[in-house]
Amino acid sequence: MYADDTALLAQGKTPSQALTPLQNYITKLEAWLIRWKIKLNVDYTEAILFFKQKNDWPKFNIYDTPVHWKNEVKYLGVILDKNLTFKSHTNHAREKFNKALRAEYSLICRNSSLSIDNKLLIYLAYLRPILAYASPIPDST
Repeated sequence: MYADDTALLAQGKTPSQALTPLQNYITKLEAWLIRWKIKLNVDYTEAILFFKQKNDWPKFNIYDTPVHWKNEVKYLGVILDKNLTFKSHTNHAREKFNKALRAEYSLICRNSSLSIDNKLLIYLAYLRPILAYASPIPDST
């Protein structure tokens, strides 16, 4: 288990109903981490609430350190926003693709002496995965 791929999920009809079991689980998790001598860096801990209403949600603690709610979190390379619109993730993927395209442009441009098969290979192996990562649309090839 790596710290950057661990997520806790609690659900309820209201944030308060979800927060109680979450805090109880965190208390048990703290005891387990202490028992196994695993150190958790609370500074890198992020929390997000997927809920329609805007409000100042109650805070919860890990090792007596309050964890603040964020509007966006990055989990396994996917940027999740509180409304699950994926706008930030899409913009980030677009910027990353454009940067990679500019870096490879001299190889795949019209004037390049590289064969079309090799240009296609660069696209399929390097460029397309940037756009397709975490995409719910199945690949047709």
